[in-house]
Amino acid sequence: MVKVLWQRTVVRDGWHNAFTDLCMWRGVYWLTFRRGSAHVSPDGGIVIMRSVDLQRWQQVAFLKTLGDDRDPKLCPTNNRLYIYFGTWLPKPEGWPDERFGPLVTHVSFSEDGVQWSKPIPAYKQNYWLWRVRYHGGTFYSPAYGWDDPKEKHKSFLDLLISEDGIKWEKKCRIGEVNDQPDEADVWFQPSDDEVWCIARSTRKPDHSLFYFSKFPYEKWECVDLKVTIHCPVFCETDGKLYVAGRRRIEAPWKPQSSPAGNTGIFIVEKGRVEPFLALPSYGDAAYPGLISSEPGKLLISYYSQHAYLSGAVSSQSPHSADIYLAKIDVE
Repeated sequence: MVKVLWQRTVVRDGWHNAFTDLCMWRGVYWLTFRRGSAHVSPDGGIVIMRSVDLQRWQQVAFLKTLGDDRDPKLCPTNNRLYIYFGTWLPKPEGWPDERFGPLVTHVSFSEDGVQWSKPIPAYKQNYWLWRVRYHGGTFYSPAYGWDDPKEKHKSFLDLLISEDGIKWEKKCRIGEVNDQPDEADVWFQPSDDEVWCIARSTRKPDHSLFYFSKFPYEKWECVDLKVTIHCPVFCETDGKLYVAGRRRIEAPWKPQSSPAGNTGIFIVEKGRVEPFLALPSYGDAAYPGLISSEPGKLLISYYSQHAYLSGAVSSQSPHSADIYLAKIDVE
């Protein structure tokens, strides 16, 4: 029976702390998130923290470019820890989008977790390398992009590959514009090396999409999951595959002892997902990291405003959001 073993508030400082990710590298836990004054704000920057015991956290880096840096994702390898994040750049004169400037995905890396390289663009403008996975000596990213800055909802999803995590090239198209896919993650099945992908979609209804492909990953099939999962992230433990992300709080959910917030975890099978557990969260929330450091256990990072919206914690800003961490026994 699923059980939340503990939940901890990692960051509560009045800022809008959001868009988390989590990994384990060289025996240490690494947590990253965006800190800014609001959900979208030019002061957004990337915080990187580490811990040996999941209780005491030390900030080791703060990455900042000229734009609004956001949605960081970690990718560990033997020799380096990489971080990728999107940046909304300042709008150049005559730019057609009234709200956002050009989008660039930045990459930075560290060989010791202390000194980090200067962030540089990873790929073409108006492409978001949403998440990067390292598999079989190659980096893979389901990256979404758009051709017209005024119509970012008309997005497509491509599979990009890289040998060094820095220079990227397109391998194939995963989802076409009529799917309107964007935020996505990929998972390589250990049994037959088939790759699965879950992507958010901005279609109506905005059901997430399940793509799958056999090696060499050039032809993809698609299944409508009939459920909405924003910001998906995969994790396998004890022979089962899970995906976490933001769910629609008004959608049906399985009974559970704790309040079912909008940060949900689903069990994944080919072409379908099943509700598993929803963490207490509300308001501007979710965007989790998900790892398993021991069989049958999941660690999830996420952000939420529920402490402020409930009145349990007061804040002078309506944008305040906290970073949380929870350990879950899935057995």
